[in-house]
Amino acid sequence: MARYDADVIVVGAGPAGATAARWLAGWGFSVLIIERHRLPRYKPCGGAITQRTLQWLSPLDPTPVLEIGVPTLTVQSPDGNQFIASLPSPLIVTVMRDRFDTFLTDAALAMGAKLRMSEPVLRCEQDGEGVTIVTVKGTYRCRALIGADGANSVVARQFGLRPKRRALSIVAELTPQAWERWQGGIHLHFPVGLGGYLWCFPKRDHLSAGIYTLLPRLPDWRQWLFRYLASLELHGCLDWSQVKGHPVPLADKRSVFHRGNVVVVGDAAGLADPFTGEGISWAIYSARMAATFVRAFVEAEKDALADYTRAVRDEILREMIAAHRFAFVLFTFPRFSCQRILRHRRVLDNFAQLLSGGVRYRDLWRKVLRKGLWLLVRS
Repeated sequence: MARYDADVIVVGAGPAGATAARWLAGWGFSVLIIERHRLPRYKPCGGAITQRTLQWLSPLDPTPVLEIGVPTLTVQSPDGNQFIASLPSPLIVTVMRDRFDTFLTDAALAMGAKLRMSEPVLRCEQDGEGVTIVTVKGTYRCRALIGADGANSVVARQFGLRPKRRALSIVAELTPQAWERWQGGIHLHFPVGLGGYLWCFPKRDHLSAGIYTLLPRLPDWRQWLFRYLASLELHGCLDWSQVKGHPVPLADKRSVFHRGNVVVVGDAAGLADPFTGEGISWAIYSARMAATFVRAFVEAEKDALADYTRAVRDEILREMIAAHRFAFVLFTFPRFSCQRILRHRRVLDNFAQLLSGGVRYRDLWRKVLRKGLWLLVRS
């Protein structure tokens, strides 16, 4: 009989990995989390999470690690004109990923999961009875493996599950002086030629700023970021040593999310929102889904993980495809979009419903196709 160190091993202690581990441990399975860094650890991320995300975390209450509720959203068009929309609370709140991820991991440990930190995974090997995970410190066996190790996932690469399409995110933590000058909530700027947007988010005692672009590379990103912060009179608060970049993998309709008794979740699966670049929401949602199907698999339902791939395609990828359509319109025609679409109250109300979980991208896209964009704006 094969010896197992755990029923399930989760590689990665981010929101996806910690969430999957919490649910599986809560159901009574033995779960081992393997994390390459020591927690808490800094993670470059805008850290904006939505009301929908808070609902998907339930019954866990992350209030102790929430930074600040965002009261307003300012949208700046390519010509410099801008408008401000008030946001209902708690539509968007911000977090620092070191505290947030540690909180989620501690919740998993409280349910009985085990954690090994500072232990990068070197390779994974699958056989008919389970999966072997080899790290820099040891070798472990499990019945099922969950790859939650982010954009550069070792698990996804080893099992041919790595998304082929990639966007780019660049994040800067500004010096404390920026907070003293800041008057608003979230600020977004949609310039021509970026293929995305520039952003500034408030945290409890500082500001985070950055770039999100659907382009896989942005050679002149320093100029984009400096010019944007200069327009906000915050360029003097930019510490270049605190600027980090990372890829944002994006799944497509051909993506597969399992191989044998291995599944991938979150960024490892390419489940970030193509429209916003935000990955925490779908990381948590996909982790809850994966936990359910892994539970069935470990309880001897041999086809359960194939069902996971089908469920992700149906429930998440359809949303991603619709989100990408909206991103194409906004990022390709930012001047028209800012002037004729985004400033309308009905559009902002739809966006608020999207973030709260009351409506889906695909519903909004069907509305666009059915009524036409100009009717959506005027409805």
